[in-house]
Amino acid sequence: MPFVTAMIVVYNEEQYIGQAVRSFLEQDYPADKMELLIIDGGSTDNTVEAARNSVQQYILSHEQCIPVRYLENPKRVLAAGWNIGIREAKGDYVVRIDAHAQADPQLIRKCVRILLENSDLACAGGRIEAEPLTEKSRLIADVLSSPFGVGNARFRYAEKSGYVDTVAYGVYRKAIFDKAGFFNEEFVRNQDNDMHGRIKECGGRFYLDTSVRSIYHSRETVKALMKQGYGNGKWTILVWKRSESKQGLSLRHMVPLAFVLTNAVLAVLSVFHKTFRRLFAGMYEIYFGAAVFFAAQKTDKPSSICKMCCCYWLLHMSYGLGSLTEVFHK
Repeated sequence: MPFVTAMIVVYNEEQYIGQAVRSFLEQDYPADKMELLIIDGGSTDNTVEAARNSVQQYILSHEQCIPVRYLENPKRVLAAGWNIGIREAKGDYVVRIDAHAQADPQLIRKCVRILLENSDLACAGGRIEAEPLTEKSRLIADVLSSPFGVGNARFRYAEKSGYVDTVAYGVYRKAIFDKAGFFNEEFVRNQDNDMHGRIKECGGRFYLDTSVRSIYHSRETVKALMKQGYGNGKWTILVWKRSESKQGLSLRHMVPLAFVLTNAVLAVLSVFHKTFRRLFAGMYEIYFGAAVFFAAQKTDKPSSICKMCCCYWLLHMSYGLGSLTEVFHK
């Protein structure tokens, strides 16, 4: 079994880091073939202490523990932290999750096996399932795990394994970064879109194993969901403008922008002619018809279906507005 370096880049995540660390310590992979890097951006809360406590508790209840190293990330941004981890990694394979996540116990073993069996793959990963920490945020988790909410991001909902355009929380061949380069540290968000585009240009492919299911703790409020959507929409366009590769941009990234523009155009034209009012109304009949259909797959409560439909709309509009803002920004 090859040596694997796992890493978590973190900043002020005291509430979540313990679970993320524990999920790597509990991998069903040989402990002498793994290490964990915790790369902290100078947290001002007790994030590092919480991580150390999680490691210590694991050591007290188990006979052995993988080596854990603590590194500093002065720039704080995720891309810089990932680059530090890749450069410091002792393994020929690297894997990372967000501090808000918990890795499937079989993530490393299954993905390494896939990579060993398929030389054309640069990265193998599994599904991520949005899971709320509180009942209050369950609707948001359902929205983020719905095809209508997130488009064709198959790593969020697919039931069939196979080649995909991107994965989250994947195991990478470390050598691919010698070919594609490191993460662009100018990008505050959507760094993986740029990186995955460059990897594909180098001939690397991505594989999704749906039997691997990691957990991602979704945002707790609708306001936080909208803020995240706006930021992702903005950085999608910004990364596309500045990236050396254009393969990181998919059709799903542009749909919210098209939705916002269509809303604006039809709203203005509806003032002048009833045909456009009918088109405007027809667009929303189709939109909310689809929203109800997909929401009903998550819940059978009418009130929850209505709330999900509103969350769909707020997410899509905030994402599209973020994209639109950056389109016209010099």
